[in-house]
Amino acid sequence: MALTQQIFRWHRITGLIAGGFLLLLSFTGSLLVFSDEIDHALNSHHFTVKPAGERLPLNTLYSAGTKALPGNPYLTFQRMPQSPEESMVMRAEYSAENKVYVYLNPYTAEVLHTRGNKNYFTGMLLYLHFTLLSGRNGSIIILFMATLMLVAIATGLYVYRKHLLKVLTFRDKIEWKVRRRRWRNLHRIVGVWSLVFNLLIVITGILIQWKVVGARVGKKAPSVAVAQVIDYDNLAQKAHSEIPGFTLMGIRPPRAENGPVLFLGNAGESLIFGEYGTSVSLSPDSGKVVKKVIFSQASASEKWNAAVKPLHFGNFGGIPLKVLYSLLGLTPGALALSGILIWYRRKWLSRQKKLKTA
Repeated sequence: MALTQQIFRWHRITGLIAGGFLLLLSFTGSLLVFSDEIDHALNSHHFTVKPAGERLPLNTLYSAGTKALPGNPYLTFQRMPQSPEESMVMRAEYSAENKVYVYLNPYTAEVLHTRGNKNYFTGMLLYLHFTLLSGRNGSIIILFMATLMLVAIATGLYVYRKHLLKVLTFRDKIEWKVRRRRWRNLHRIVGVWSLVFNLLIVITGILIQWKVVGARVGKKAPSVAVAQVIDYDNLAQKAHSEIPGFTLMGIRPPRAENGPVLFLGNAGESLIFGEYGTSVSLSPDSGKVVKKVIFSQASASEKWNAAVKPLHFGNFGGIPLKVLYSLLGLTPGALALSGILIWYRRKWLSRQKKLKTA
């Protein structure tokens, strides 16, 4: 009994500390499930072009992207057009905090739009979700709160272990007419039904957040492009010939002089592993293969690492899955709110009753 009470105490403390942040993360996370759809709806003119013959060479588009930006930032082909109507998306990295996206017409090299990574709705929402709009310090706070949420889930699982079967067989019901039990029952039922989902979201979130913190605490991202003439078109053809069925999604130039050019894409693997699971690195001078990653031959740990982001954001199963993710994504907020209300009733209302009867 003493052990259960101690674990319940930890469940209450971790839940209350993380409660406010869970409300924020729950709401922003549910919106971010549809980040691509929201962004395309608000800014369709950035992403669509009118097809006009053959696309220009990659070198021409790279030069156009470079000219559209101040300084000489490290510039990548972020997303290659996957249909005749898609624009070319490039990304300039000035630092871990400052990135600029350039949208090009692949037929004319016209710059359709440029924007910073925090200067549009879903970009700002993503920055809020992972850093609280506070860079390094905010990302560390989010990592800490996500860890507390994991503790709260684990302790809650122990505390309510005897109710698991009752909830799953619909024998435990929300008693709306009884104020003392209303929020407690809701908290228990929502917690049990969303247990697996919340564990998945928290674990993948911690893994992603660890990388976010590392990007801001560790070595600064290169801010200057390598001064080297590279024939991206010939190298892209070489990349396609190296991997059967390869769909090119992005290109990362060398980060250092004479470094390899990385061609990212997929070769038919499931979207649960993302769009960039298969890759080939080529020498910019000789075109020789430096490294090749064929995802079907990857290890279980490599596949899990690739699946972390899709599993966290739910962008691998179409709109029905996204709707489910968005709805379930609200459950951490519901648990935080109901937990706060339970604590409030026990702590403050009971104290007021004692004062009245004293």
